[in-house]
Amino acid sequence: MRVVVIGAGIVGSCLAYRLAERGAEVVLVDAGHPAGGLSAHSFAWLNAVASAGPQYFALTLEGLAAHRRLAADLGEPGWLVPTGNLQWASAPSDRDAMLDRADLLRQSGYPVREYVPERACAELEPDVRLERACGPVLYYSADAYLRPTPLIVGLLARAGSLGLVARFGTTVADILVCGSRVDGVVSGAGERLAADVVVCCAGRGTADLVGRVGARVPLLDPADPGSATVGLLVRTTPVPVRLRRVLHAPGLSVRPDEAGRLLLHCHDVDRLVRAGGTGPVAPAAAAAAAEFVLDRLGPVVRGAAGARVEQAYVGVRPMPADGLSVVGWVPGVESLYVVVTHSGMTLAPVLAEVASREVTGVPQDVPLAFRPDRFLPAASAT
Repeated sequence: MRVVVIGAGIVGSCLAYRLAERGAEVVLVDAGHPAGGLSAHSFAWLNAVASAGPQYFALTLEGLAAHRRLAADLGEPGWLVPTGNLQWASAPSDRDAMLDRADLLRQSGYPVREYVPERACAELEPDVRLERACGPVLYYSADAYLRPTPLIVGLLARAGSLGLVARFGTTVADILVCGSRVDGVVSGAGERLAADVVVCCAGRGTADLVGRVGARVPLLDPADPGSATVGLLVRTTPVPVRLRRVLHAPGLSVRPDEAGRLLLHCHDVDRLVRAGGTGPVAPAAAAAAAEFVLDRLGPVVRGAAGARVEQAYVGVRPMPADGLSVVGWVPGVESLYVVVTHSGMTLAPVLAEVASREVTGVPQDVPLAFRPDRFLPAASAT
């Protein structure tokens, strides 16, 4: 079976590997290179989400399990860091919301432990400043984080040993359709790449690509107020701090990065990186927002006062219109499959397992809430 996979981010790379493992002849096409896109510039916190409903919680739990399976397959997974996540609040209202979420996860069987701040410092993270913590510090021991670039490189190296052909720097101009069936793609240079199945893992480009064949997989528009699709990731210069885990402090998320660097993210600052609300991201706005994020680091981590901004990366998350993952055959056209999701770092391995089986002829039991059919007009869906 010949399969063209469009997109070499975390989802496309996981899927290309799993398809090659199942014996497919895979061509992986990407306009850039694996270390240049959103996946390589992600906070990459792996976690389960109970607040989005039981089906999504089950999917995120299986995503964590699929990461462990992937680590066992690839061996020596330096890219998977299963050290957990600490969270605390500084105000009673935030504390109550935090504890409510923890209770919901506990009821679902997800491990959450409570520490008094002094004990959390002594036993878990001695360089974290918890003087302003209001209430307990929560420790989510099943959470983890990824080093995305080593994972993607490892996936493609293993897939290459199984026959994967990678075509980086190759745009997809169109999807070829013969009758009602997709039979390949056309590159931006006019080259025809024949395939028995085309799988679209193009992230933000998904809606446009499947729209070429008259299908609809809507994504949230970053210009829409409150869409939460634009994100700013700040990488610091190396700092002499001891930090092993993901931190969710009041107003700031922090995790370790390579060679003593830290990665920083603030949800409330993301909106500051848009110029004029709907225009392209302005470098000056991104730089100013990055400094604003950095100013929050000192009160959270001891020894980080000398940190500087080494890189500020602005990305647009590929978030389906209803917030849920999309995985399955595109309705109305044969042999076109789509995978697009928010939380791609957590979900990529499990979605790749599902998609690789279905593409190679093994149907999977996937809730209808995640199938692309849900976007069909009501009259067409019956």
